[in-house]
Amino acid sequence: MIIMMLCTVAWAIEPVIESVESGQINWTTMELEITSRSDRTVGAWKDVRVQEQDALDRLKPLIEDVAKRVRVFPGTRAEDHMTPNEEAPSTIDMARRIDDGLSAWRVRETRYLSNGGVEMDGVLGLHQWLRPALLSVDYAPSDLAADDGPTGVLIDARHLAFRPCISPEVWTVDEKPLIPPSRINPEVLRVRAPTVYVRDPAAPQAVARAGEYPLFITAESSTKDCVLLLSHADSQLLQSSKGFAGVVASAKIVLVVNP
Repeated sequence: MIIMMLCTVAWAIEPVIESVESGQINWTTMELEITSRSDRTVGAWKDVRVQEQDALDRLKPLIEDVAKRVRVFPGTRAEDHMTPNEEAPSTIDMARRIDDGLSAWRVRETRYLSNGGVEMDGVLGLHQWLRPALLSVDYAPSDLAADDGPTGVLIDARHLAFRPCISPEVWTVDEKPLIPPSRINPEVLRVRAPTVYVRDPAAPQAVARAGEYPLFITAESSTKDCVLLLSHADSQLLQSSKGFAGVVASAKIVLVVNP
């Protein structure tokens, strides 16, 4: 008797990574990760405690410098939202909260090198940190999702030179916004980012966000940082899809991109 065994092979799909100074932005998990290193010696001795503290002290300015350049909306970076408009009280509070939140990074890993040095990884959660900027956009509510409509939308932009940001926009070919930040429910933005970036539509994060029956379309072009344009046919397809506005309000949008 021959017994056949079926094995499930687990395989990992690489996240969307953007290299930055001293580290990287993981756009799939919405994390900024920065690495510092210390080979500091005290007199004739190498004290690992001194190196640990030195590596920790180096992390703070490195993280702050890179974090301020993180793209938030098309055309804006984090540092733009950290400077309040004195005539708009709401921006003063937003800027203060973002500035305070910049200290919320944590040490993920410390490595002790064979040559005696110390490396330390610091991580900052970008969605939690920049949530005040996302919530500053006036919400324009629309209809709710339909039970028999698509469970989400996957937009394939792997063939385009697209640079991610926290809150991307999707426009029709004549540059009318189909998926603007103002259409996402603030209660949704409190718990998750406006979109998920993946390299493969089969990634677990894509399935979790867009559901089992998403609408899959292909972006036609990208005009500038963090803006995708759809063809006329796909624009009409989205606008006519039952419950599409509700899908946007629930942030069930996945962008498939190459880093």
